[in-house]
Amino acid sequence: MAFKAVGVKEDVKQIIDEIAKRRGFKKYQVVELAIRQFAKEQKCGKGEKKYHWGYDIDRNIWYAFKLVNSIAQLKTVIDLNLDNDTVNEYKNLTMKTINQIEERLGIDLDNVKKALEKFLENPNGRTKANLNDETKMAMVRILFP
Repeated sequence: MAFKAVGVKEDVKQIIDEIAKRRGFKKYQVVELAIRQFAKEQKCGKGEKKYHWGYDIDRNIWYAFKLVNSIAQLKTVIDLNLDNDTVNEYKNLTMKTINQIEERLGIDLDNVKKALEKFLENPNGRTKANLNDETKMAMVRILFP
């Protein structure tokens, strides 16, 4: 196995060192895994998503944040016992976000929709916990498609 030197900034070297130590890897393994993951995200073919220098990673982070924020706002409106018009407004905004994620990222969020409906029908600790769990799983699907 032949090795070549690659120059990185000091802060990047510190990250590599920390990951290698935590994971029990050699430094070259950390770099190799990172590059292979990045390369995998760059591959595109006819009909596949195209990746442009991490743009889709940022995009997916944005949609994961947007989903969590929408769910949190809706739960707050419910917790504050606000009027039905306000609840419906926030429900519609949350559904709009869910639909955007499904359409734009091609991710199925039916479980989140079902958990949301159950929570709205009966907003108790169990339905809230289920909604939280389904939202967490949706985040995983968004961030790691």
